[in-house]
Amino acid sequence: MTKRPPNLDANSESIGPHSAGDSGSTGDNETRKVETVVVALIPEFHQVQVRDREGHMYALTAKTRGVDLLALHEGQRVVCVVTQKLPRVLSAQAVM
Repeated sequence: MTKRPPNLDANSESIGPHSAGDSGSTGDNETRKVETVVVALIPEFHQVQVRDREGHMYALTAKTRGVDLLALHEGQRVVCVVTQKLPRVLSAQAVM
């Protein structure tokens, strides 16, 4: 029986070109901070939709670091750290 490399392990959570020890995080030059406003709460999908000033929409989920979805409300401001390429929210923080 041959042993599979760690990055092909059936129990591995990593999918894609990252090595087994790579968390998939990006460098500072590949992210930006975006000021957004909560426009929709979607509890059945455990998701919150936010929109920036330019009209771009982003989804916050239970896996989004730094924010408690249950504490958010429509109209609340949220600062998000977003990737430049294929935009996705890495972390978010509610503004009081």
